[in-house]
Amino acid sequence: MQQFDFDLFVIGAGSGGARAARVAAHHGARVGIAEGANFGGTCVNRGCVPKKLMVYASRIPDAIRSAEAFGWNAPAASFDWNALINHKDAEINRLENVYERNLQGAGVQTFPEHAALLDAHTVRLRSSGQVVTAERILIATGAAAP
Repeated sequence: MQQFDFDLFVIGAGSGGARAARVAAHHGARVGIAEGANFGGTCVNRGCVPKKLMVYASRIPDAIRSAEAFGWNAPAASFDWNALINHKDAEINRLENVYERNLQGAGVQTFPEHAALLDAHTVRLRSSGQVVTAERILIATGAAAP
């Protein structure tokens, strides 16, 4: 019987890959996950979350304009683009860290680097050159491979 480093190795720590890794670890599997960009994937880092924060910010002027009708005395407002971007970036960073902490808390070994599939049971981590083996490998890179 061949001995592997992991029962499951996941390439890609977006929502699907991270969830698969956490569930497998919860069921007792030895799990590793590699993410070469950002834990949380495209939605958290470049898609859904940043978009929603920008949309929320775009709605504030209307709320300020209508505040007086609801009893608020709102002083003249001003907008600071850099402050918005800094807050957006801080929230995205916080969420990325939550994804990685949740994986580690579930017992998943995280590798913050790209991974390349070598064969049905072997992955090479690009930055470190480390080679790991797994009984099963899940490729969870989203709609398009990086």
